[in-house]
Amino acid sequence: MNIAMLSTDQAPPISVPLRFFAVAPLFLLLAAWLIAQSMTDGINPLDNMHSPAMLAATHCITLGFMALVMMGAIQQILPVVVGSPMPASRLVAWFTLLPLVTGTLSLCGGFMLSQPGLLHLAWGLLSLAFVIFISASLTSLALAAAKNATKNAILMAVLALAGTITLGAWMAHGYADGVPLDYRQLATAHISLGLGGWVMLLIIGVSYQVVPMFQLTPNYPARLANTLPPALLAALLSSLVARQFQLMTISELAEGAFWLLAIGFAAITLRLQSHRKRRVADATLSFFRLGMVSLLCAAMLSMLAMIPTIHAYFRSLSIILFICGFAISVIHGMLYKIVPFLVWFHLFRGGITQNVPNMKEIIPEVWIWRHYWLHIATLLAIVLTTMLMEAIWLVIIGLILQGLLLSFAMYTGIAVYSRTLARIEKVEP
Repeated sequence: MNIAMLSTDQAPPISVPLRFFAVAPLFLLLAAWLIAQSMTDGINPLDNMHSPAMLAATHCITLGFMALVMMGAIQQILPVVVGSPMPASRLVAWFTLLPLVTGTLSLCGGFMLSQPGLLHLAWGLLSLAFVIFISASLTSLALAAAKNATKNAILMAVLALAGTITLGAWMAHGYADGVPLDYRQLATAHISLGLGGWVMLLIIGVSYQVVPMFQLTPNYPARLANTLPPALLAALLSSLVARQFQLMTISELAEGAFWLLAIGFAAITLRLQSHRKRRVADATLSFFRLGMVSLLCAAMLSMLAMIPTIHAYFRSLSIILFICGFAISVIHGMLYKIVPFLVWFHLFRGGITQNVPNMKEIIPEVWIWRHYWLHIATLLAIVLTTMLMEAIWLVIIGLILQGLLLSFAMYTGIAVYSRTLARIEKVEP
């Protein structure tokens, strides 16, 4: 693991990213409960993704789990990788975390109870959280002297997030007040910018650093690293703009280009991983590979869904595989690598050189492998649910167990850090 190129002296306090990582798994538990509430009238929840319970569950996963982890990671990545700390990092962390958590809970309550007041509270709190986070991120990026592909990808991801949140707040406000809007068109743009822009571009930007550093692979080709994010964003925006003007052929061509670029990223990542220097089996690497394979499957299903004669559920299955197979798999893999690294790094950074646990001792490897196989079982259950409604209970159980396992892992890492500090302080004169 090479950390020589990192600006480790500018890293924020360990509490900044860890507070996001510690809260995020709890939303997987809430999502499981909400999915269980959607089991009514014998209707398959995956066939009714716009039901109140499924809307709430989806936002629990995308806002409550994914966004929390990604925002916590950015607050670590910007100062360490890009070399530009976030202004007032502690305040930004608190004024991002608290309104994001309460806003997500209010949004879920608004969907479930059909309460306009909760929806208004939700879009206000979420807007506050993201305005603070986006403003701080853009300030950090503007002040960064570094010029690299990771910085550019994160910048585009944050801009896509701004568009995602703007559309989401607009829809929540309109829905609460009964304003007649083209919700279908707005939702398409909201989902596309959120998943294809914010999530995809951020994972790509972080992968440029995480894959070579932690997985001991060759670097991504420089030309690919520099051109892939803007090409993806251009294809995504072209598709959305063309759809707005009813230019469906152009929109589908642009969407196809987006998915071909995504396939290229996944294929190159898998090729780099096949040339890693250390061939020992690694659970975090397996999570990452599962994510890349899921991205390939999601891309192919999305392109099939553009054929008029193909069944429409391929589109829904593609989105599910993108979120649960690609994004969440990669997030799990990164969390299990980043949290032990942060604990180890901050102990050494504090001047502790003896009795510091090895990174693999901080979170037991056996627990990571168990989570990996549980995650695969949950993904298979999701696919099975498209054909057999009763399999949704396997998905619910899988989400519950994953939330518990990940919570255990995050709090274990925090406990190791606290115990080690206490032990060192006890023996020091």
